Amino acid sequence: MKKIVWSVISLILIVMANWGIAKLFNNHFLDWSILTGTAAIIIIRFFNSSGGIASEFANSKLQSGNQDNDLQVEVLTKIDKNEQSFKATPSLYVAIGYTIIAGISTFIYYKDIIFH
Repeated sequence: MKKIVWSVISLILIVMANWGIAKLFNNHFLDWSILTGTAAIIIIRFFNSSGGIASEFANSKLQSGNQDNDLQVEVLTKIDKNEQSFKATPSLYVAIGYTIIAGISTFIYYKDIIFH
């Protein structure tokens, strides 16, 4: 049940973001659908992974010996390197499905312009 709720919430957020961007730039809804779906995939992937570039950057800043008194943090033990891992969630599958459907819909809608 929890997976279904998060899937529906994810779909609503993606559609609302797509609608908002289309209204902001005064374009058709389909014009932004692939980009919005791709952005959703990237954002979900970034926030559901661990041990990537952001983790390495945070660890290096924490362990650095910068001389700023306000920002200086002492680390008594070395932080172990996190293995990079990713857990696929239903929200990711919704974003992938949205992007695929948006791509097919956009192609069908603009096929006369593309092949004319």
